[in-house]
Amino acid sequence: MTRISPIVLLLAAALALPAQAAVTYSWQQVSASSSMPNGLNLELVFSEEAVAVGALHLDIRNECDAGPPCIDPQSSLLSLRYWFDHPTISGQHNLIDYGYRTPPRNYYDRIVMDLTFLAGGVLGGSIFASDGNSDFRMMSQGALFSMVAANSDEPFGCGLQYPDCSGASGMLVAAAQEAIEVPEPATGAIVGLGLGLIAAWFARRRQRPARSSA
Repeated sequence: MTRISPIVLLLAAALALPAQAAVTYSWQQVSASSSMPNGLNLELVFSEEAVAVGALHLDIRNECDAGPPCIDPQSSLLSLRYWFDHPTISGQHNLIDYGYRTPPRNYYDRIVMDLTFLAGGVLGGSIFASDGNSDFRMMSQGALFSMVAANSDEPFGCGLQYPDCSGASGMLVAAAQEAIEVPEPATGAIVGLGLGLIAAWFARRRQRPARSSA
């Protein structure tokens, strides 16, 4: 019977780390505002564990230009995306794209949230997010959020055309739960260790002298 090296089993276990369940909340607009452009989009992805707790307070500061450590170690908010659709220009504008344990896309990540996960798959509370290029602040009464203020250095969305960008209201509604791959810092180290041990194991086998036959 073929024997399987413990080193190979270690590598297989590292590569088979389970995906983390996540819940995605998306913006569903209820009313527009003359002070804001149309096409507002907001998508938040939380870990299933954070949603199960029922409430969440976060204060994230990722400032990688200031030296290590620069990535907030929290594991509740997995991503945040904010943008405006533009009717004549392709692409997404005023985009804040925060990724879990990834360096800031622009200058920094600053996210402050005080949220409650309400019955019926909706959120309540307050949200502030900025990437140093665009920012917005929302607050809710119950499950109905209103844009308090939004700004951007971009020419589109809440840029120069809308100096007092605010007023749109809507709800943040949960989609069906999904499984996503969430990289943990230890995973790469485990895989690297496994590959190194496998290489050493094969090298040792090549160095063994051949057995003489009787």
